[in-house]
Amino acid sequence: MTPEERDLRRALNARSGELSPEFRAQLSSALGEGRPVSNLLPALAAVAAAVLVFASIGVLLLARQTRSLPSPVTAVSTPTATPASTPGVLTKPPAPIALPAGAQLSAPSTDVVWALVVDQYLYRSTDRGATWAQRPLPPSIGGFPRPEVTFVDDREGWVTGGGSPETQCNAEVVGLWHTTDAGATWQLLGTNGVSDRQCKDHPSFVDPNRGFLDASDPNNAPVIYRTTNGGRTWTGSQPLPDPPGFKTVGAGITLQPGLVRAFGSTLLVTADGPKSGGNDHYVFRSTDGGATWAYLASSPKQDGTVALVTASRWAQLIGPGQSIETRDAGASWLLYASDYSQAAPIAADFVFADSLVGYATVRGGISRTLDGGLHWENLHTPGT
Repeated sequence: MTPEERDLRRALNARSGELSPEFRAQLSSALGEGRPVSNLLPALAAVAAAVLVFASIGVLLLARQTRSLPSPVTAVSTPTATPASTPGVLTKPPAPIALPAGAQLSAPSTDVVWALVVDQYLYRSTDRGATWAQRPLPPSIGGFPRPEVTFVDDREGWVTGGGSPETQCNAEVVGLWHTTDAGATWQLLGTNGVSDRQCKDHPSFVDPNRGFLDASDPNNAPVIYRTTNGGRTWTGSQPLPDPPGFKTVGAGITLQPGLVRAFGSTLLVTADGPKSGGNDHYVFRSTDGGATWAYLASSPKQDGTVALVTASRWAQLIGPGQSIETRDAGASWLLYASDYSQAAPIAADFVFADSLVGYATVRGGISRTLDGGLHWENLHTPGT
């Protein structure tokens, strides 16, 4: 006999009893004569006892079934962990920075431009570079490998930082810091999903959610990582394919991609390919969010770099009488009467905020155009 059956028997014994002979005789006489029993209390007591018996049985059976059922599972909602905020650190240069130096620019909008000078000092301008204000950086940013910044407005941006890469960029661990208050506080996001393999550079966020990060080395085709959640997780693209006339063979003969630009749903990225006498310049396009890239066009000149002004208009600014442009996404190129010039014999870096406002930097010097690249003026480099 099971414990449940013993409980049931005890309940029956406690709740029920044997009817007396007197009650049985009185009940039979009443039923035979068709008249009510003179004293109904014993009958009511029997009915009540029966009700209690059946109720007890029901309770015991329900308890038995309940014990046999699995315990209900309570859903637990685990909130997404928010990275802790770290106060930014503002360290002023001990003396005016001497040029030539280094300056990396990010131009997220018509009026806003950011500059990271000598990899240690961050500045923001909200009047197209006319005036600058220094802003804090995360702690321990600077040195080698070179940190880089990318912003989407006057407050929200990201900066990379990490350890020294292995020989020939076999591997490099990189961290990613994020700010939404112009550097007053920073959150270390890491780079979840980014392989240690290859060196990382050219972070470029095109909006608060979508960002890109190049990964390359001297012996293999580059990969461009992408994020759609502000840098919390990343996914690598297919390797950039070799463009016509170029073959990845290693030993430094590999493509070197630049900053990714977004024009609606179309993504463009430039890439340099070492060739005898200089670099050939290629443009690749992605229409699937950066998962795959396809060769689009190339420049006829090895000098300078290709600046992506719009989806179809690109400029290769070299010097007076040498600059060229395309207005049909590289299908044809024409001489461009730009007055851009520079004293340094190395190629400048160009960033365009829109179809008119753009910036160039070379060895720390900064210049600006307000008409799409036709005319240029020198700006004061912050911190110098």
